[in-house]
Amino acid sequence: MRIVRQLTDNKFINLKEVQDPEKHIKGYQFAERLGKDSISFICWDNDSEQFLFNNEFKPPIDKTILGAFGGSMDKNKSPEQIVIDEVREEAGFEVDESAVHYVGKVMVSTQMNQFCHLYLVEVDRNDQKERQPENEVEAMAKTEWVEWSSKKLGELNDWKPLTIIFMAQAKNVLP
Repeated sequence: MRIVRQLTDNKFINLKEVQDPEKHIKGYQFAERLGKDSISFICWDNDSEQFLFNNEFKPPIDKTILGAFGGSMDKNKSPEQIVIDEVREEAGFEVDESAVHYVGKVMVSTQMNQFCHLYLVEVDRNDQKERQPENEVEAMAKTEWVEWSSKKLGELNDWKPLTIIFMAQAKNVLP
């Protein structure tokens, strides 16, 4: 019989421990975040063949990195509606569901029980407006357009945008 015990009680992330004698698991620890699963997206402007990424400070590593936008699935909304809201807040675009393309989900880490649902969002870069960030970290972030052919794509330190691009190509969402 599987037993999961919560070891911490924090606002956004908790440490848990699993015991399952039938599967010979004893004391395996993992992290679980609020809302458990998350969404991640990048924007794509087909006319200019450019991606829009988030250049955001990441406190755990004390660095700013170019990567995907994201949000938690802790709201009482569909994942697509969360993406639409996050696109407005973090990227500065008003989009509807027809612009939001689900490309798949991936496990975040072997030490978490979280899946990240990945999206490519079609935008016209000329329609970008002021972002509406929800917190200080989002407010400090900058957006950055990167050309499809740019070597910057190979220098990304965030696995999410690369996975989104790969999965979007595999599903013929990208040229």
